[in-house]
Amino acid sequence: MSVQRDQPHTPETDGQPQGKAEPAHEAPPTSEAPDDLETLRAELAEIEQKADEYLRLAQRTQADFINYRRRVEEERIQQARDAGLSVLQRLFPILDDFERAMSNASESERGSGWGQGLLLVERNLRGLLAAEGVEQIEAEGAEFDPRLHEALGSAASVEVT
Repeated sequence: MSVQRDQPHTPETDGQPQGKAEPAHEAPPTSEAPDDLETLRAELAEIEQKADEYLRLAQRTQADFINYRRRVEEERIQQARDAGLSVLQRLFPILDDFERAMSNASESERGSGWGQGLLLVERNLRGLLAAEGVEQIEAEGAEFDPRLHEALGSAASVEVT
């Protein structure tokens, strides 16, 4: 293969041969060529290995980030659920107080404007609890079920073994 050198085109040189053709720069056959080829192959293998390592690192980092986002979202949902539960648990004693107040009120007090207002507040509280999925369970006289009931104390009994 031969390569010609580019010479500037001028009106005087147009149409004339452009100089002597020179042989292309080819590596002279020496014993260094196989060594260079092996060196290049080794460098290529090393670069491919690093590329694979970086790809695995990027994939692992992406998976870690996806897991992090999922975990943060789950924690956020759990915190919201816990906050709602905390508020609901603080409402129970207030509802109990309303029930006690209404059970101790006379018929004329319940019929008064003040008594009607208390009944309205109690109904609203019960409606709020119902909207949040809280249901009243009948526990009085029922057998203790730890899934439904909360133990307030313990007492020795001959009935329980």
